[in-house]
Amino acid sequence: MIFSQSLHSPYLITGFLTASVVMGAIHRRLSASGSFIAVLYSLPFTCMHEMSHFVAAFITGGRPSAFSIRPRKSGNGWVLGSVNSVPTLLSAAPTALAPLGWLVIGYYSMALWDIRPVWMPESLLVVILYACAAACTPSRQDITVALTHPFSLLLWVAIAYIVVTMSHSLQGN
Repeated sequence: MIFSQSLHSPYLITGFLTASVVMGAIHRRLSASGSFIAVLYSLPFTCMHEMSHFVAAFITGGRPSAFSIRPRKSGNGWVLGSVNSVPTLLSAAPTALAPLGWLVIGYYSMALWDIRPVWMPESLLVVILYACAAACTPSRQDITVALTHPFSLLLWVAIAYIVVTMSHSLQGN
């Protein structure tokens, strides 16, 4: 039980989220710099980001189509990737905010640092943390889609609240 409490310490969670926001903002700024080298550097993270949209749309019935990670010039910046889908009550919010799921993988990679397998080098965990922070940053388009479908957002917030409440009551907390 001590491990579980330290794993979900408010300080650990706050520190991780703060570091992820900072790293994600730096990555977003770098990828939007206009340099083609920076855009190529961002390609793996763009692939992770767009794949999360695609998978979420597929799972929630948003019928994903037109997956692209081909960078294209747009005004003074670049559009690094895109996924088209049909936003529905069930699919709009999770599809738009799906890249935030990378935070979960990054958080547990960091939180379980001390109990990782012996064969796993620390440098690999640092790469995983950076990749998750870079891929999780929502674009303006992601935020716009989530906010233009408020009922979908409210539905998923309610579902998350119910799941968290039920899991706490099942654990006896």
